[in-house]
Amino acid sequence: MRAGPLRHLCMLRGITESKDELNQPVKGWADIGKVWAEIKAPSGRMYEAASQMQAQINAEINIRYRKDVVAGQRLVHDGITYEVIAPLPTNQRDMLKLMCKTVKPNE
Repeated sequence: MRAGPLRHLCMLRGITESKDELNQPVKGWADIGKVWAEIKAPSGRMYEAASQMQAQINAEINIRYRKDVVAGQRLVHDGITYEVIAPLPTNQRDMLKLMCKTVKPNE
């Protein structure tokens, strides 16, 4: 039995706003749900920021179509966090191609 292209189990995360014990608004990341994905990393680059070399990988991630996926959300797979730059649905609305870049988890 073949696993197929959607073989990476990822966690979809979105930003939420809640209140702390002083009733002040606090923004944070919350899990939206698990999705099966196909992750392709076609390009990457190295750049210098704050006198340190940084690596950024651009990735194309294919998932089944969901209406709730928007730019700015994140996908986490095996400790790597991808930020969704643009969700692009197919004409049949059966798949989403997510144009993503890697980010540090705490950014």
